[in-house]
Amino acid sequence: MSFTTKHIRAKTLCIIDVGSYKLRVCAGKFKNKKIEILGYAEKRQDVSYFSNQECTNLPWLCQNISEAIEKLESELGYCLNNIVINYPFWEIFLGSRKINYKRKNPSKAISLSELEEIMESVEKLCLKKLTGEVEKLYGMNSHDVQILLSRVNKIHIDGQAYDKIIGREGENMKVSLLNAFVPESKHRLMLQIGNVIEKKIFRILPTEYCITKIFHQKNIVVINIWATQTTISVVKEFEVIGISKISIWIQDLVNKISRNTQETKAEIIENLWWDAYLEEKKSFLGVWGESFWLTLREILGKNICPRVFYIGWGGWNNQFIKSYLENFRFQDFEIRAINNMSFVKEDMSDIFAAMKHIRVSDIERIPLDIYVMLIEVNNIIAQEWDAVSNSLKTAIKKLWYLKG
Repeated sequence: MSFTTKHIRAKTLCIIDVGSYKLRVCAGKFKNKKIEILGYAEKRQDVSYFSNQECTNLPWLCQNISEAIEKLESELGYCLNNIVINYPFWEIFLGSRKINYKRKNPSKAISLSELEEIMESVEKLCLKKLTGEVEKLYGMNSHDVQILLSRVNKIHIDGQAYDKIIGREGENMKVSLLNAFVPESKHRLMLQIGNVIEKKIFRILPTEYCITKIFHQKNIVVINIWATQTTISVVKEFEVIGISKISIWIQDLVNKISRNTQETKAEIIENLWWDAYLEEKKSFLGVWGESFWLTLREILGKNICPRVFYIGWGGWNNQFIKSYLENFRFQDFEIRAINNMSFVKEDMSDIFAAMKHIRVSDIERIPLDIYVMLIEVNNIIAQEWDAVSNSLKTAIKKLWYLKG
């Protein structure tokens, strides 16, 4: 049976963004690569639920999620049975690899069964290399981790890039793969959230990955300075080559300043834009900067650092961080770079193009992290009938050392 847009049924999903200060939920309807925002709600979180950059009180988090969804369901007048939730834990390893594959019969057109064999072969090699790095970084072997995300970025056949592979001929293939791992124990906890709130989890997504998909620059460093952590994502040639986190965040600076002033934390955050708290900022940047550049160097490896940077969330409103980056000398940390650094803002044009019935009130209320999750879910649904994506999914299920 051939599938056209009229055969593909719409999906209605509840997108859940677990933040340390706010829990946000958004109902979206997905059909024909379009998104219709149905409703939005949020609930304040207790920061004590989070420690060491991750959620430590899942029972109360589940209670908050249930209450936020119930509020949204009450506004909509019907139940939301399927959810997409971000990954609120510290440990996540994401890496990409290019794997070479030589076909036995290059003059024969690639069939679906052969494509599945190819995907199993290249994914097995890719995961073997990546799980070795996970063991080195986190001390976890292949039995301790679960694959959270897997993508085929590009496929080349005899040097030519193709989106559709079935029916192609050729001998030498190069497959670019991206995989994200999380600890098996934390993945089980995420699945328990679905059981406790009695909802089916459609996907668990790392927001750090989702946000990289909204930039048109083929090379970019994406920095998100959150309340409880800083995440760093690097994109080279439109492919995410790595994501990492550092345990230094803007709340550290705010807490330090609050000890020496009568201003509220909200006032401090607002004033960070201006020439205030200079000594505290200098001290903060000394620690944050060293951790940031060491982590960036580790992600880059032998790659040249992109010249384009994005500073997200609280970081974009903090001019002192931008100024610090502008005046940094890459050679101080042995990072290869060319040309001067430039900064970009997020490009929402593709997001708005995919939205239906968009309202000004939606744009004002819904934060960027919800938007990027909506877009990634839209991409996932659009790929449900894609042969390459399905072949990769089949391959992953066959590999014994990945649970699912």
